[in-house]
Amino acid sequence: MDRFNRFLPGITIIAILAFWEWASIAWGIKEFILPAPSVIVRAAIENWRELVDNMWTTLGVLAAGYAVGVIFGVGLAILMMLLPPVRSALYPLIVASQTIPKIAIAPLLILWFGVGVEPKIFIIALLAFFPVLINTVTGLEGTDKGHLELMHSVDARFWQVYRHVRLPSAVPHIFAGLKLALTVSVIGAVVGEWVVGNRGLGYLLLAYNASLSTAKLFAALALIVAISAILFYLITRLEKALSWRARLMK
Repeated sequence: MDRFNRFLPGITIIAILAFWEWASIAWGIKEFILPAPSVIVRAAIENWRELVDNMWTTLGVLAAGYAVGVIFGVGLAILMMLLPPVRSALYPLIVASQTIPKIAIAPLLILWFGVGVEPKIFIIALLAFFPVLINTVTGLEGTDKGHLELMHSVDARFWQVYRHVRLPSAVPHIFAGLKLALTVSVIGAVVGEWVVGNRGLGYLLLAYNASLSTAKLFAALALIVAISAILFYLITRLEKALSWRARLMK
């Protein structure tokens, strides 16, 4: 039963694709409305060089924005734990800032940073920052008080408390934030390429949509989904390597 459950997602995907292929042929759905999976695969093969070239552009801004968001998220979470007045001053502002649609500030970002990669990196960092910050704060706050008292009883230094108790106990929460941040970062990368730039998978989506090249559009979408799935899997593997709780749940 466990082995069947392991393959269940793959079986479900194959069943959906098979039904999609059958429905496209049986119901005569036009390709520019909803192309069959076989047509999408053919479009991906015929245009693989263009897709791969633009994939690297998207991956570059995604990695840069995600790294900036994670570094600031974890760093500010630790600072808030160390200095409660900083948390009191900034936390409401940070929460309120998340109600602003990021695409609404895109014109301002273009005005401030120009039409290079900076606005895209800024949008991705803004999206990645919040889930990392919230989950890291939650993880650091959830440290077992008995462990903290034990460290204080042996006059452990500040960095020793964080090195041996607070950060290890917060690792599962930090990785939860990293996973959430990744999903919104991919969205941010695509939206950023819609707003500014003439390269990347987001830009290709707009170009294919404008020319009614629906099969190519689906091929670009499939590549974005594949990138997200691979990066998510890599974070999961890293979590299992660093988190004792994840290893226990394996």
